[in-house]
Amino acid sequence: MRVAIKIAYDGRAFYGHQRQPDRRTVEGECLATLRAAKIIRNPKDSFFRSASRTDRGVSAVGNVIAFDTSLAPVAVIGAFNDKARDVWAWAIAEVPGTFHPRHAIGRWYRYFLLEDVLDRSLAEAGAVFVGTHDFRAFSSEPGSGLRRIDRVDVSRDAGMMIIDVHAPSFLRGMVRRIVAAMLASARGDISLDDLRRALLGHKRDFGTVAPEPLVLMDVEYDLVFKTVLKPKIRDEWRDAAADLRLRLRFLDEVDRFAHITEPA
Repeated sequence: MRVAIKIAYDGRAFYGHQRQPDRRTVEGECLATLRAAKIIRNPKDSFFRSASRTDRGVSAVGNVIAFDTSLAPVAVIGAFNDKARDVWAWAIAEVPGTFHPRHAIGRWYRYFLLEDVLDRSLAEAGAVFVGTHDFRAFSSEPGSGLRRIDRVDVSRDAGMMIIDVHAPSFLRGMVRRIVAAMLASARGDISLDDLRRALLGHKRDFGTVAPEPLVLMDVEYDLVFKTVLKPKIRDEWRDAAADLRLRLRFLDEVDRFAHITEPA
C-alpha cells in the first residue's frame, strides 16, 4: 500500500529540507522516524518522496511525503508521531502505487511581514506576478524560469501583513524574491515596469527576504486527506503556542522596561 501524509514543522529546527549526511534536515528526520517506527525498511524500496524541498529556515503546515508501507493508514500517523522530533504528521491519504508528491496541482506559500507598507501598493506589485512569466530573475536555479502564478493576495491580521502566493510549482527561492521585489516597489525604490521587464527575462536582482517568516501552507492534489489529530500532537502544539506567547510577553516587558529606564 502507498500512502501520502501531511506534515508540519518549524523550519528553524532544521538545516533545510533535503537530506544531507552531516546536517539535521526535515527529510532526514522523516526517514529516521519512518525506520525507527518500522513504517518502512528502506527508503529506496519504499519509493520515499517529498512534495516540496523547503529552504533552510522555512516552515510548513502542509508539506507532503509519500512512501510504500504495510501498516494501516491510521497506524502510520500514530507510529510516526511517537518517534518524530519537531515534525508532526496530521493527515493521511491512500494513493496509487505510482503517486509522486511533487506532481501537485497547487502549492500555497504564506509570508508574514512585520514591515508596515501600504496595502494597495503591495497588492499592485503582487498583481504584476499573476500569470505565466519568465521567473529567472526571481530564482537561484539555472535553466528555464517559466512558471505560472495563480494568485497573490495581500491582507492584514493581528497587526501583521500577510502575503499569500498560489501556484502549481515554484523555483528555488522564488517566493522570497517575489516578496522582496514587492516590498521594493511598495517603498518606491523600483517601478511596476521594472517588475514587468524582469518577468520578460531581463536580468535584475531585487534581493531576497529572510526565510523564517515564510511558511508552506499546503500542497494540493486531486484526492482527499483524512485528518488524524491524536491528543499527544494537540498537547505538543498547545505547549508550543503557550511557550511562544510567554516569550512574546517577556519581550514586551523588556521593551517596556527599557523605555521606562531610558535616560531623559
